[in-house]
Amino acid sequence: MSYKTDEQLLEELAKLPDVEMSPEAKQKIITTIRSKEAHNMEHIMHTRRFNRLGKGLAVCSILVAVCWMGATLIQSNQPAALPEASTGAANGGTPAPSAPQHEPGPGKVTHPAAPTAPQSEALLNQIRKEAKKGAVINAPFTVETTVFDAVEKAWGAPDSSRYSNGLTYAAYAKRNVVIGYNKGMQIADIRSLDPRLQKITLAEIEQKWGKPNRVGEFAGQQIYTYDVTDKYQVKFAFEPSSGSNAMTLVSYSVYYPQGNRNLMADLNTTELLTTLRDLAKNGQTLGSEFHVEKDVFDTVEQQWGKPDLVSYVNGITYNTYRDRGLVFGFNKGMQIVDIRSYNYQLQYVTLADVVQTLGKPQSTANVAGQTIYTYKVSDSYELKIVFSGIADGTNDTKLFIDHVNVFYPRGTINNMAG
Repeated sequence: MSYKTDEQLLEELAKLPDVEMSPEAKQKIITTIRSKEAHNMEHIMHTRRFNRLGKGLAVCSILVAVCWMGATLIQSNQPAALPEASTGAANGGTPAPSAPQHEPGPGKVTHPAAPTAPQSEALLNQIRKEAKKGAVINAPFTVETTVFDAVEKAWGAPDSSRYSNGLTYAAYAKRNVVIGYNKGMQIADIRSLDPRLQKITLAEIEQKWGKPNRVGEFAGQQIYTYDVTDKYQVKFAFEPSSGSNAMTLVSYSVYYPQGNRNLMADLNTTELLTTLRDLAKNGQTLGSEFHVEKDVFDTVEQQWGKPDLVSYVNGITYNTYRDRGLVFGFNKGMQIVDIRSYNYQLQYVTLADVVQTLGKPQSTANVAGQTIYTYKVSDSYELKIVFSGIADGTNDTKLFIDHVNVFYPRGTINNMAG
């Protein structure tokens, strides 16, 4: 291998980005390269195997030394701006942090990098696009047009199944998907638990999609519902983050409400509301054989087992049975004072329907973005109908029931206090 002269090496250095060096700096680079050459030649003589690969490695070593020394001197002695590296992440990865920006030198023109769409924005676009077809982002099936038999044929038997509020839900844990289907095996609900969802905030959803059509709460989750077509809905489910007041998106569903209606068994609107009022007069509500005032929660637990969720509000304990769509509130004496029903049939009833059938309520209230109509159905009990959204007198046909309560006010008074 022939050595290059010092002049030739300096000519190679000229190909590096423009830097101004002192003669001492130039000599330092040459000395380093010479040292590297000597080391390589010593290794070659020792092994006596200077084949083509060895020759290539030697050349590469010299070039690495040149580049390293040049870069080192540029960084330490020359504040000139280098070409900007791209901060975009390939294949949806996390973008690399951008380098600190320096003010341009006199006479230099800077070109700002093109803005990159946030990852959450791209994901929300994909969610809406698939939802309009009746699908979620991580499953090939669609609500309304697919039967569950097709899922089992493609994915096999589910890891677990449960019946909840009108639908059977089949969970595929490794795929982060839950499929809900009706008695005719038609898929009416597909839930995605894709881990990427946890990076999306409620603020980002509202910025991209606007305010939701409905806001509800059940089983410790805040549910934000958007109508993406005249048939399909997207439901975003948020839960409180551990150790903070922030909310984390844990799942979303593409829901086909019509697929969760049993036309042969479900009551029409008038029958449903009349039944609600009659049950409330007896201290009961849809789906529950238990009564406020007369029953204690121990009886519920003995028959139904442990609840899915326990919470406390103003001295009342609320226990949730998620699959039954029911919540029981009881006082310190275990007496049931409040029973809430989230029965799926209620979701189709509007505020206008309620007023037409039950008349005007004895009182109204707006709480946490919901409208509450209270009907006094007996001397002891109240029927509270809770709507998703705030009534303003013009949207009575657009506000739907979120849940109903049969309530025993006297049972919430602590006779031992004061």
